[in-house]
Amino acid sequence: MTRPLRLKAANEWLTLSDLKNGHTPVSLNDQEKNALQFCHQWLNGQQKFEFQTSGSTGTPKKIIFTRAQLKTSASLTAEALHLQPGYSALICLDVNFIAGAMMMVRSLVTGMDMIIKAPSSNPLKDFSDIIDFVALVPYQLVTVLDQSPSALNKLKIVIIGAAPLKEAVIDRLQDFSPAFYATYGMTETITHVALQKLNGPDRKNFFRLLPGIHASTDDRGCLILTASHLGRKPIVTNDLVTLLDERSFRWIGRYDQVINSGGIKIPAEKVEGAVDSILRGLKIQKRFFITGLPDSKLGEQVALILEGERLSHDQEHGIKTVLAQELDTYEIPKIFLYVSAFPETSTQKIDRAGTIKLVRR
Repeated sequence: MTRPLRLKAANEWLTLSDLKNGHTPVSLNDQEKNALQFCHQWLNGQQKFEFQTSGSTGTPKKIIFTRAQLKTSASLTAEALHLQPGYSALICLDVNFIAGAMMMVRSLVTGMDMIIKAPSSNPLKDFSDIIDFVALVPYQLVTVLDQSPSALNKLKIVIIGAAPLKEAVIDRLQDFSPAFYATYGMTETITHVALQKLNGPDRKNFFRLLPGIHASTDDRGCLILTASHLGRKPIVTNDLVTLLDERSFRWIGRYDQVINSGGIKIPAEKVEGAVDSILRGLKIQKRFFITGLPDSKLGEQVALILEGERLSHDQEHGIKTVLAQELDTYEIPKIFLYVSAFPETSTQKIDRAGTIKLVRR
């Protein structure tokens, strides 16, 4: 089975035989060089691969997976999404990290053609190819929706991971033809282990685990995952969930982002959803997140941290007024804080810990 790898910078198709033999075009960007190196390692039988976690919620660490583990993960995704030999896969996530690398493994295992593109906020800008399968992060998806929405109809299957999608974004997907899936997973689970269909008549409001993966919860209500290819020990997450059955769950939020204010536990993600809806209604385009900051009386107070220029007093008051109609009093942000630009992790996620350090100086 021979499938070509397309390199946009060099505008040249390479067969897997070319890659195995070490043939490369002269002009390559960093993404293409790294992709070719990974393909070369895979095609020459490398048995172990090292990846680094993003560090968005903790200290980055390195994890080693075997070739067999990566193949099993890729096969589960291929089975769930009905990926076929000859499909085209757009790889526009950094292949040095697990999400981008697994797009390559899925292509190599399934026999899909790979089109390599350097990561950018809008990977579909000025893009004419018809693509069967692509993985995007929310920031990329929102940018495409804002700048190149018609390009989405050139896609067939889109998986979105790395961070939760806002409901307002999900609503915008209903007008487009691809099958959109939210993914649940992390580096430790070799990217996603569960999918949630976001559009169409089979749209779901819960995640469904891939075959062979089983779920339970601990005494905190956090998800525990078990699968033979993920190792002997169950993976204990910090994600609060509601189990529907052993194969399905609804995601509530991060345990380490629950705010304890006056003894009342507040999921930050619940408040973020309400804030996002209000900001969109007011045509305010800002990145933000909710966190808990120390308070002498409450223990923690709910804080809204926004990126960019400070909102006016009237705007802040208006946001609080509308939030009072949607949230309980103790859930409404008590303080608005601003940073000129959010620090980011190496995978372009907001570095929450780094941002909190900035605002607490």
